[in-house]
Amino acid sequence: MSQNTVRAGEYVLGVLSPDERIAVERDAATDPDLAAEIAFWNERFMPLVDAAQVEPPPQLFDRIRTAIQAQDVPRPASAPASLADTLTVRAAEGNWKRIARGVERKILWQAPGGRVTYLIRGEPGAHLAAHDHDEDEETYVIAGDLTIGTLTLGPGDYHLARRGHRHAAATTTTGCLLLITDAAA
Repeated sequence: MSQNTVRAGEYVLGVLSPDERIAVERDAATDPDLAAEIAFWNERFMPLVDAAQVEPPPQLFDRIRTAIQAQDVPRPASAPASLADTLTVRAAEGNWKRIARGVERKILWQAPGGRVTYLIRGEPGAHLAAHDHDEDEETYVIAGDLTIGTLTLGPGDYHLARRGHRHAAATTTTGCLLLITDAAA
């Protein structure tokens, strides 16, 4: 087994330290064989991740919704009278919460029982399983790349996933930062 095969496999499995991941990413940028090995292993492992999905108990989503609403969703700080009905969330404010391996979410605003606006930060190689949409979901790519099924999006691209449709699995090769608005979870 070649050194590139081992490094790519460890990279895709997520067993490397942050420094080792950075080194592999740096090397893959100039080594097409290593980049091809990473793509190969990503393609092979993603069906296993999708197949490992387990149907959660029916009441779980209500419990999750209650827990999220109870968490520290950003609240407006004291603002000048001219900004009294506004909300500002600074880049360093709020909490990032892990929602999947290599994927974090930071809620920016949530209407009671309504829409939620949040950031998604994905590490290189991160993966989210296919899922259904009960409501429309709007995604704007701020940085990096996002591949949904066979569609690849880059910085500045917008994607609307309509309610009632299944969203294909999503991955990122270089990592990504997304702005998403959808129904409260």
